Amino acid sequence: MKYTLGLIGAGNMSGAILGGVLASGLCDPEQMIVSNRHEGKLAWLKERGVRTTTDNAAAAREADLVILGVKPQMFAEVLPQIAGELAGKCVVSISPGYSVAYLSGILPGAHVVRAMPNTPLLVGKGCTAVAEASGVPGDFFDAVVEVFSAAGEVFVVPESLLDAVIGVAGSSPAFFFRMAGAMVTAAGEQGLDSETALRMTALTMEGAARMLLESGRTAAELTRQVCSPGGTTLAGLTAFDDYHFEEMISQAEERCVKRSKELGR
Repeated sequence: MKYTLGLIGAGNMSGAILGGVLASGLCDPEQMIVSNRHEGKLAWLKERGVRTTTDNAAAAREADLVILGVKPQMFAEVLPQIAGELAGKCVVSISPGYSVAYLSGILPGAHVVRAMPNTPLLVGKGCTAVAEASGVPGDFFDAVVEVFSAAGEVFVVPESLLDAVIGVAGSSPAFFFRMAGAMVTAAGEQGLDSETALRMTALTMEGAARMLLESGRTAAELTRQVCSPGGTTLAGLTAFDDYHFEEMISQAEERCVKRSKELGR
């Protein structure tokens, strides 16, 4: 990539993005600069040859493409620190709620792009939605897509659909983790040790996901494939019916979207 990549913040998501970029060779370490107020969080990046600083403005000044990797509640403090360094540059927000229009008003002259990544970027299996941005130069937009593609798959969607993405991809890893935890607990009640149950659960989730992606069949078709008349799977699925599983999932996604809209600016 021809641009210098800057990250403001060195939390888990920033680390996942950087890890993907470094592993893919998209950027050399010296092409990147990361800022964080706690120097201890920068140590692993220094060891990889990435430039680091505790000065957010300095990171914004030296970068061409800047990713805002701080929590939304930190925007009020951080954005004024870097606003004067971003004219003509590309700024990527990975936070829910803050629209391109709002951020463009606070960061005059910057080319703003919104993206919604998820935590599986940490293992190179991320899913990131990038909002369409007609006013952003093509080279910048392509570079944003390249950065997130380094650790997963990218989907370009209208900005109006980013709230919907939060429910289906942004927050949903937590839904899968919670289901896995419940399955492990239930297996323990039947006498299976937790380590074995966790590995079996995770491998089964991974395999089922691969079948969804590669079989060409719908989720409903694959569900039927597992079921035998009068068998154990159908017996288990009656609990899904009795406790309104689909309604619960619908509500979970709806509440994610609602909360994102409440945070909107």
